[in-house]
Amino acid sequence: MSRYIEATYKLFIKNNDDLQLIEEAKEDKPLKFYTGENMLIDGYESKIVAYHDGDNYEFSVTKEDAYGEYDDSKIFDLDKANFTKDGVFDAEHVHKNAVIPLRDDNGNQFLGRVISIDDNYVRIDLNHPLAGFDLTFLGTVLTNRKATREEIESLEQSRHQHHCCGGHCHHHHEGEGHCHDGKCNGEGECSCHHNEEGGCEGHCH
Repeated sequence: MSRYIEATYKLFIKNNDDLQLIEEAKEDKPLKFYTGENMLIDGYESKIVAYHDGDNYEFSVTKEDAYGEYDDSKIFDLDKANFTKDGVFDAEHVHKNAVIPLRDDNGNQFLGRVISIDDNYVRIDLNHPLAGFDLTFLGTVLTNRKATREEIESLEQSRHQHHCCGGHCHHHHEGEGHCHDGKCNGEGECSCHHNEEGGCEGHCH
């Protein structure tokens, strides 16, 4: 049976001997999710379900139960000509450390981070930013209850209408969910076209 959970959290990674705060969801914009629906990393979900309304929690999740090891095979070079707008390289959206949306042949969307740009190529990293790290979470469970049938049915309908990237969803600093860990096999090729807002979207074959 799926459960509906709302919780605050602070997410830390170990930086040398200290813990570094990576992101936070506060009580006014908490993390909201349904268990058993592949919305969060398994290591977090499997531990948070043991806590009840009002409980404070603190636990660690190994990289194996989070975003896995860092994988060098997920780094590849794309022809710079793919990232053009009206024949001009789209430097506004494609620059070092920019996170750009990519799309595979099935229409699945995911994100890649720009590592570097030279005269001919844009180097893209498809690893999740937290790949290779053990994670530490602490926060408070605000709600932990059984999900209703209507909620799960509504969730499934929403998924059919708005396909997610195939990875886990998590919150960014403002507390709104986004997708992590979408995948393309790094042996393919990617091209770039522009979306309705004028931003660049890559296409991965």
